[in-house]
Amino acid sequence: IFDRIAEYSKQVAESIGIPVYSLKGTNMFNLDLPPVREHAELFGERLYQVDVEKKSFVMRYAACHQQFAIIRDWQISYRHLPFGAFEVADSYRLEQSGELLLGFRVRRLNMPDLHVFCKDLDEAKEWFMRLHKKIYEEIKALGGDYVSLYNLTSKEFFEENRDFFKQLVKFEKKPALLCFYPPGINYYWILNIEYHIIDKMGRPREIATVQIDVGNSKRFGIKFADKEGKENYPVILHTAIIGTIERYLYTLFDLALKMKHPALPLWLSPTQVRVIPVSERFEKDAEKIAEKIERSSVRVDVDDRQLTMQKKVREAETEWINYIVVIGQKEVDSGLLAVRDRKTGEIRQMKLEELVKEIGQSVADKPFERSVVPRLLSERPQF
Repeated sequence: IFDRIAEYSKQVAESIGIPVYSLKGTNMFNLDLPPVREHAELFGERLYQVDVEKKSFVMRYAACHQQFAIIRDWQISYRHLPFGAFEVADSYRLEQSGELLLGFRVRRLNMPDLHVFCKDLDEAKEWFMRLHKKIYEEIKALGGDYVSLYNLTSKEFFEENRDFFKQLVKFEKKPALLCFYPPGINYYWILNIEYHIIDKMGRPREIATVQIDVGNSKRFGIKFADKEGKENYPVILHTAIIGTIERYLYTLFDLALKMKHPALPLWLSPTQVRVIPVSERFEKDAEKIAEKIERSSVRVDVDDRQLTMQKKVREAETEWINYIVVIGQKEVDSGLLAVRDRKTGEIRQMKLEELVKEIGQSVADKPFERSVVPRLLSERPQF
């Protein structure tokens, strides 16, 4: 599940309509370097510090350092802008024990960190709006919604860009909370939106984010040449469109628990289809059907354990299997499958081709990974 979400986060980043360069880097940075030290001091979170050989290092808390250290050496023209840089970055925050919450607030998180480099503030606002819409598109696709917190470090920026803020809120179609940070601190960003779900227990939980950064290109020495050949510093947008991998998963489980029949999205389910023979006599038939289903890039297994058919169905239900197919004499004779659809709770009579087509249409644009465990449940460790 984790790997497929990570792959999907990359797919989402690459879908926004500009070149997006995939970068990979280290997760430890030297605090003796002024840009690293200054950024760490301004970041505003508790960070892990490691002292080695009389030097102090900070554990990565976002993908900024590595991406910026690479991009500052590029020869960039205004014609190349905007472009993005992306990495699913393992990041570390020194959270206190009372703050930790599985899947939401963790000490090691995996951030699908996308930076969009823009030639000026006007272009940055244009792409900020596009990312704003993309973030909402992703949560709506899951059947959820956000409420937003707008963090600002400049009252002047807000006053000068009221129309921009009206557009952002108008798109959301609901009130947004504005938080103005105290003046006098040399913030590197001017606007940061936190997108919160309201979870099953009524708590706001920040998932996605997007930020306008006006300080780090100069701090790290990232430049581009304008039409006249003069050097300029780009404005950088920081965003995690679907949130961290952990928080996206938190969102999925929270939304599932609000359903009548809780389930993960079909493309993420470890087992999408389970075939259950009504008795040992139909095991070979079940295996043949599962083999045909698997050929269409579907994760399918067969419950061939020596249990009653009712117990097998019950266990498949508790495992949130999306489709449960029961095979007996009636199904063998008719060629129609008895398919229990978890989403609706109904049992439908379907041809194998119809089932495969329905699954294919549901997961068409999502990452796929074949199952790597034995197809027969009897060959797996039981727990």
